[in-house]
Amino acid sequence: MENLKMQSADQLLNLLNDLVSIGSISLSEAEIQFPLRVEHHLKQIPFFSTHPSYITNHLTTDGRSFLTALYKHEEAVKTVVMISHFDVVNVEDYGELKHLAFQPLELTEELFNRAEELPEDARADLESKEWLFGRGTMDMKCGLVQHMSLLEKASMEQWKLNLLLLTVPDEEVNSVGMREAVPKLLQLAEEHKLNYSLFLNSEPMFALEPNDKNHYFYTGTIGKIMPAALCFGKETHVGEPLSGLNAAWMTSVLTQEIEWNENLCETVNGQMSPPPTLLWQRDLKKDYTTQIPHRSVSLYNLLLMKRNAADVMEAMRGIAETAAKKMEKFMLEKYQTFQLDSSHLPKIRVVLFEELREYACNKMGDEFITLLEQSVVTQTIGDSREQSIQVVDQLAMLCQELGPMIILFYAPPYYPAINTVDHPIIQQLSDSIIHYSNEEFGFELSPVDYFNGICDLSYAGLQGELSNMHRFDSNLPGGKELYSIPFQDMSKLTAPVINVGPIGRDAHKKTERLHMPFAFEQLPKLLTHLLLTHRDQ
Repeated sequence: MENLKMQSADQLLNLLNDLVSIGSISLSEAEIQFPLRVEHHLKQIPFFSTHPSYITNHLTTDGRSFLTALYKHEEAVKTVVMISHFDVVNVEDYGELKHLAFQPLELTEELFNRAEELPEDARADLESKEWLFGRGTMDMKCGLVQHMSLLEKASMEQWKLNLLLLTVPDEEVNSVGMREAVPKLLQLAEEHKLNYSLFLNSEPMFALEPNDKNHYFYTGTIGKIMPAALCFGKETHVGEPLSGLNAAWMTSVLTQEIEWNENLCETVNGQMSPPPTLLWQRDLKKDYTTQIPHRSVSLYNLLLMKRNAADVMEAMRGIAETAAKKMEKFMLEKYQTFQLDSSHLPKIRVVLFEELREYACNKMGDEFITLLEQSVVTQTIGDSREQSIQVVDQLAMLCQELGPMIILFYAPPYYPAINTVDHPIIQQLSDSIIHYSNEEFGFELSPVDYFNGICDLSYAGLQGELSNMHRFDSNLPGGKELYSIPFQDMSKLTAPVINVGPIGRDAHKKTERLHMPFAFEQLPKLLTHLLLTHRDQ
């Protein structure tokens, strides 16, 4: 076993330091290059010297790639898919220490010279000398390091359990990597005759409240969807505001109904989803003029547990109708205040994008609308959210006779919720790792139904009816050419999911850090126990 390179605490630290040093920010050149470094390390494992074709880089449609590495035992019945992502968020928040953000050892050392600048909890962690600071240390290159270590250990010890490592780009933005990996997982299963029995992710533990010191693992992941609204009012000069309808005001009234709305929260087994919040709000005027804004858009973050796209759209329709009634009541009162004839005050429609598109197709023809959508997506500068907004705006301008209106639609991305807490395999594994942690390490490992950090496990299966997913596709401006989720293929992945990862703090902050004793000494043993328990189930 002298050839082992990814097992000791020092080896794991060195490997993590190497991978973090590649600043694989989403959509960067380093993100494109990163899988090659993982491949380099994996090729040091003797198993892959004799099975080089079992490591593959798969190109995504946008020129990035995800990597798979398969350890296969000829007598194994089960296959565990180990999922991770290697992209990280940008490092602008590090300020003058930005040059050290991807050098964890140097950054941690430098922070001792600036300890007084750190928040109290981060300073205490630094001074304990048990924490490693740096972008990607906990989110989530440590998880990838764990999976690489398990691949080496399993192959050297010849576990009678297949392991498929899958590491992907773009989790922090649109999850292009994981969405395109799903059909490839099905292909690999057919090619190698694999039976996927468990999906393991190793995203870090997230605190459930400030200063939370508990240890968690997760039997699912929370969902995220982005309902959006384009408010279409009526143009007028600012000198005659009562002759028009200000869309920016309409949007503010709608946002008032949605922001922190407890009716859009869910509670499952005592765990409550965070309330919705506004992510983006602006009018669609190109330049400053004295015309009031008569088109305005807003995007909302909504986290899901049991609900799906169909449920959310119905809830949004009800909320938008309530907002519309409040707008109409406000306008009526103001007309009365200014002693104006209110008999011609308009009613505000609530229209789903699928309804708007159908109306536009009936008016202009299917082919015209399809070509218009394609043209808008191609010519719009910006990301997929901007493209989806412009599609809605163009169709609304074609159908102005429907206004004033609130058009409801979806903007990318969509992470469906998944939870397999009741699956017999997960129940047995949960009991086993809870007992193991208590006996071996002396701490309580607590199960949580939903990982609250959002992750790619969302695509490792499909909960709910496949037919309900059509509601997302039909209300996504630009359609599958703009953004697509392989719902059909996801429905064929039926193995349960679990997330067991390192202890970390302050994801997406300049004080992001990893607890080293747990990550390099306890977690490898815990994950090994989990996999061997699953093998023997």
